[in-house]
Amino acid sequence: MQEYTDSSKSFIKMIVKWKFHFAVITIAALVFASLFSSPWFIKPKYKSFAVVYPANIKPYSTESETEQMLQLFRSADVRNDVIKKFHLSEHYSIDTTEKTGLGNLIATYENNVEINRTQFESIEIDVLDTDPVLASNMVNAIIHAMNLKARQLQRSKDHEVEVVIKDQLDLKKHNVDSIKGIMDEIRVKYQIFDYQMQVKEVTKSYLKALSGGHKDKLKEIEVMMHNLEEKGGEYYEMKKTLDALLKSYNLTQLEYDNVLKELNKELTYANVVTSPTPSYKKAYPIRWLIVLTSVLSANLFFFLILIIVENRNK
Repeated sequence: MQEYTDSSKSFIKMIVKWKFHFAVITIAALVFASLFSSPWFIKPKYKSFAVVYPANIKPYSTESETEQMLQLFRSADVRNDVIKKFHLSEHYSIDTTEKTGLGNLIATYENNVEINRTQFESIEIDVLDTDPVLASNMVNAIIHAMNLKARQLQRSKDHEVEVVIKDQLDLKKHNVDSIKGIMDEIRVKYQIFDYQMQVKEVTKSYLKALSGGHKDKLKEIEVMMHNLEEKGGEYYEMKKTLDALLKSYNLTQLEYDNVLKELNKELTYANVVTSPTPSYKKAYPIRWLIVLTSVLSANLFFFLILIIVENRNK
C-alpha cells in the first residue's frame, strides 16, 4: 500500500515539475491535431444509408432470405455496376491501368461502403463520400443493382425449368398427334367414331334386321360388325390413351404458362424501410476524437520519456 502511495506522489511531483512542458505539448498537440484534421488536409465525408428487408427471394440452400440478399449485395457484379455507373476510379483519383490500381479501387470502395445484417434480420447499407448527394445516389444504385442481379439469377433458374417443361410439352404433343393420326385413319377406313355407342347401335340394328326380314341391310351391318371386331378394341384403347395424354398435356401446359409468367415478371427483391437521403452533417473525420487522441498520445509519450530520463539520472 505504501508502495502505491509513493508511486502516486512521485507521479504528481513529476507532473508539477514539468507542468509547463505538459502545457506546451498539450497546446501544440491541440493546434496540430486541429490543423491536420481540418478540411485542408482531410476531406470531410458524409454518410447516407438505407435499411431494407428481403422480398420475393428464394434461397438456394439452408440460408435465410436475409443471408441470400446480403450475398447479393456483396457480390462482385453489384460492386462493379456501381463503380462503373459513377466512374469511381476517377472520383477516387485511382489509376486502374497501374498494377495495383484495380485492387486499390476495390479496397477504397469497400472502405466507403458497408453492408451488414441488423439484429432485426434487415440489411443496412452505409455509404461514405465527400459528396453527400453522390453518397445517397450510390445507396440507391446498390439497391437497384441488387434487384437486377436477383432478377437475373431467378430468371436463369426459371429459364432452365422452362426448357425442361417445354421439352415435355413437345413430347406429349407429338404423342397426342401420333395417336390422333392413327384414330383418324381408323375413322376414315373403318367408319368407327364411338366404339361403345356403335356396338350397341349395330347390335340393335342387326337384331332388328333379322326379326324384320330386312336381309338387304344385313350385309352392310355385318361389314360394320366386322370393322368393330377388327379395329374397335384398338380404337377404344387409343381413345383412353388419348384422353389420359390430353389430361397430362393440359396440366403440363398450365405449368408451362406459370413458368412463362414468372419469367416475364418485373419483381423487386428489397422492401426499403428507410430510404437514403443526402446528409450534410459530416460523418468523417471526427475531429474532437482525433484531437483528444493526439493530446493524450503526445502527453503519454512525453511522460514515458520523463520516466526514462528520471530513472537514468537516479
